[in-house]
Amino acid sequence: MPGSRFLWYRWTEAGKRYSVSLKTESEAEALIKKQEIVRDVAKRGSAPYGKQKGEPAPANQIAKIIREYLAEAMSRDRKPMTAGTAKTVGYELNLFAKESNIDSLRDLQPESMQQWLKSKKKTKSTETIRSYTRDLKAFRRYLVDQHLVRALPELTMPDAAPVGRKNYLEQAEVDAVIAAVKPEYPTKAKSETIERAKQSADDLRFILHCGFNAGLRRKEISEARVDGFDLNKGLLHVFSNHEFTTKDREGRTIPLKKPFLEFLKTYLAGETGYVLAPDKVKGKGAYRFDANRRVRSHFRTCKVRCTWHDMRRSFASNLVSKGESIYIVAKWLGDGVAVVERSYGHVAPAAGNIDR
Repeated sequence: MPGSRFLWYRWTEAGKRYSVSLKTESEAEALIKKQEIVRDVAKRGSAPYGKQKGEPAPANQIAKIIREYLAEAMSRDRKPMTAGTAKTVGYELNLFAKESNIDSLRDLQPESMQQWLKSKKKTKSTETIRSYTRDLKAFRRYLVDQHLVRALPELTMPDAAPVGRKNYLEQAEVDAVIAAVKPEYPTKAKSETIERAKQSADDLRFILHCGFNAGLRRKEISEARVDGFDLNKGLLHVFSNHEFTTKDREGRTIPLKKPFLEFLKTYLAGETGYVLAPDKVKGKGAYRFDANRRVRSHFRTCKVRCTWHDMRRSFASNLVSKGESIYIVAKWLGDGVAVVERSYGHVAPAAGNIDR
């Protein structure tokens, strides 16, 4: 395991023993870092180097370690963690520590993480449990690599169901689902109520078009801005800004399908800023505009089995099944070619003749 053989510098001062990981396996680098520590100790003393052996751990030790882990994750060179992700992961890790009564590493038993995941199985969705498992695995690896714990067993997602064929809607079904969007309001409603209902219906059509006909992720739909749509050239530009970062940290351009383009010419007329403006800003949700209940309700009304990601999956599957290049689809999705081939290659039309 990378980092499992890090060299350490240990010394004694006033009868107390101190240990500091030099975070390197190279003896040459370790000697340089050791000299830096020796000079620092001569200047400031050993106290800043944390807990001494034999003394009780501070009450907030685990919270401090979580903060250090997140800080390192956000500053790493390869795929640094975003501030938004760090906030979510920090919440999950602190929730685990609180509910497991872990104040210091001495309280962390080998089975603590797995037991906590099992306790969440009855109250949380599969996606949430998968997220908890992934983030605890990364934190466990950090604790082991930093020699903060001797060993912790590998984690597994509790009672993970076998993965079956992913669901998607064919283009005819997609068109029917979008066409079924109608404004809902009482028969004798006021004009303001009618206008709000029409706006809500248009927002839902926009969301469905973005998912089914552009393959956008849920976060990308929520963060969509008017200036990302070039209606003259029929293009959608997905890009990062100071408030939002795409999953792969790179921008991409997607051609707009004709029905989507015609809808946008009216829907975006005279608009600026975010496309979807939340009615109320409450709490600190993961999405600045959350239409989850509205979208799921519409799918139930249409009697189709579909999720947010199934919309993106439908976009890719329908293109690949009609012979579009997997390379091009990968560019439009913002995914790797290998990912698209593995996920959607089974719907590609048969090609070639072995007897020719």
